Amino acid sequence: MNALIPLLLALAAQDGGQPAESAASEPAAREEAPIPEKVHATAEGDQLPAVSIRTEENGDKVEEYRQNGVLYMVKVTPERGVPYYLIDTDGNGKLNRDDGVKTVSPVYWTIYEWD
Repeated sequence: MNALIPLLLALAAQDGGQPAESAASEPAAREEAPIPEKVHATAEGDQLPAVSIRTEENGDKVEEYRQNGVLYMVKVTPERGVPYYLIDTDGNGKLNRDDGVKTVSPVYWTIYEWD
């Protein structure tokens, strides 16, 4: 049994994968399909999101994002620091930063952005 394994491996190595005839008779490479045009999604029945930007007295820039008049996200860019987000995760109209429970509230940092 052990003597058959090296013999089978040697025969497989001599085979070389494909026969020479099939490599020559392969069809020509197909042309690549064209890239489709970009399609921009539109809000159906909803208003487009509105962004209002204001600067506080301490220099912080606050951007409020609203859809259909409902505030769903706030981006705060401190004068000295990294921007952070406050998000209404459960749709109750409150930004879930301090809900009375002693847990850590997540802060969302943008690591990379692209168009």
